[in-house]
Amino acid sequence: MAITHMAYQTMLRQINLQDIYIQQAFEFYRDRYCNNDEIQRFVSTSNAIPDELRDHAFIGLCDRALGLEIPSARTIEGGAIRGHYQHCGLFVPSGGELFRGCVVFPEFDDKTGQIVTAVGYRFGRVRDWQKPVVYWTKPQPDQLVMNGLNTVRKMAHAKAYH
Repeated sequence: MAITHMAYQTMLRQINLQDIYIQQAFEFYRDRYCNNDEIQRFVSTSNAIPDELRDHAFIGLCDRALGLEIPSARTIEGGAIRGHYQHCGLFVPSGGELFRGCVVFPEFDDKTGQIVTAVGYRFGRVRDWQKPVVYWTKPQPDQLVMNGLNTVRKMAHAKAYH
């Protein structure tokens, strides 16, 4: 039985490398949280965290360990993984983790089961330049393409006038 072009496209949309990396990051954060009694106490007692999130089923901890586990950006594998995380916004342009120093609460899409948004609450010392609450939304695939095209268009436009 032949796979139709439409079925093939649907299957490819379901196998999204970006979604796999996002899921792996939040699973890593979840493991870090489950193995840290001190942060679990923080979540149960902190006034900064809303009561409805305390019983969240998939709480995570971003303690910079993910960035240390991924191979260096100088390697092909590490560069690819870190590039995916930067494209989706989980890593900031400097290479650090967006949720660094946060307890993380992801939200899932009801239809796909994929993580689509997350909020992080900082624990410990919050520096003046840091936001105490960090928000993330997974970019839509079309949004990434349009952002790239707009950047190229702006660069070409700027070169044409200079």
